Amino acid sequence: MISLPAYAKINLYLEVLGRRADGFHDIETVFQAIGLHDVVEVALAPGDGIALTCDDPSLPCDATNLAWRAAAAYHAANPLPGRIAIALAKRIPAGAGLGGGSADAAAVLNACDRLARDPLGAARLEALGATLGSDVAFLVRGGTAHATGRGEVLTRLPDAPALPITLLMPDGAHCATPAVYRALTEAERGPRPPRGAAWFAGRVADPATWLHNRLASPARRVCPPVSALLDHLARLG
Repeated sequence: MISLPAYAKINLYLEVLGRRADGFHDIETVFQAIGLHDVVEVALAPGDGIALTCDDPSLPCDATNLAWRAAAAYHAANPLPGRIAIALAKRIPAGAGLGGGSADAAAVLNACDRLARDPLGAARLEALGATLGSDVAFLVRGGTAHATGRGEVLTRLPDAPALPITLLMPDGAHCATPAVYRALTEAERGPRPPRGAAWFAGRVADPATWLHNRLASPARRVCPPVSALLDHLARLG
């Protein structure tokens, strides 16, 4: 049995570069893994298939769960000898933009690779993660990274300095990512040019000088509790 932390992420910088022909948006972002994490346990048991349990009864434990899909994708790419049994202990809140489901999927990929007779390695796991979700490829390795495309085209950056952060999520603040993107105005959608990984690499030691999130305004429009919280924080300085 392999037990791994599944670290959440934040976006230190997130810019929308324009809408794509496939309906998605090109973005430029800087991902940062943070200390908040779920715990993912993966074991091989006699038999076939995938079994998933979770301590959060509100989450599905079937093929609609990204952790289940990660196990299926790994097994299709590199079959494992037995039934893949997954147990999730959830700590990352859903709908908070912290990548909780993606973190679980990345941890499942890493755990499966440790259980495999012939491991795929980090680069191939990232490529596999990119087929599951835009954040999964980054969360396979974590750290600090620049990303473009839908978030799956990664350039590793020097680690940002260790910083204390406070995460706030008001009651009723679930913001579905598709709804937030739909709420972008045409001006917010772009198009606009990227800054490029080299720009951030030279400034990663002081992220407070370039923090930015283009999705903050549409999130306000989609989710009034988020807007109220941001206004409250602004009043506090």
